[in-house]
Amino acid sequence: VLIEGNTDNVPISQKNIRNNWDLSTLRASSVVQALQNKYGVDPKRLTAGGRGEYNPVADNGTPDGKSKNRRTQIIITPKLDQFMELIGKAPDEAKKP
Repeated sequence: VLIEGNTDNVPISQKNIRNNWDLSTLRASSVVQALQNKYGVDPKRLTAGGRGEYNPVADNGTPDGKSKNRRTQIIITPKLDQFMELIGKAPDEAKKP
C-alpha cells in the first residue's frame, strides 16, 4: 500500500517544516501510522511518500483548486506474485469469438 501526500503550490510557513516536500511526506507518514496503529495494517505492506506540489489534480489559481491539491492518496497494489497469478488467469484474447 503506497500512501502519497500532496500539497498546493503555496510555500509552507511553519518553522518545523522546511518546504512542501516535507509537508507532503508528513501527511503521508501520518496516514501510514494511523493505518498501522489504529487499523492493524502490517507495516511491511506500507510505504509513505511525498509528491510536494508537483502532482496537482486541479488549478492552484483558485481556492477550490488549492484545496483539491492538498490531499493524501492511498494506492493499493497487489503483491507481485499475486499480480502475476492474476495475469495468468486472465482470459486469452485469441479465444474470444
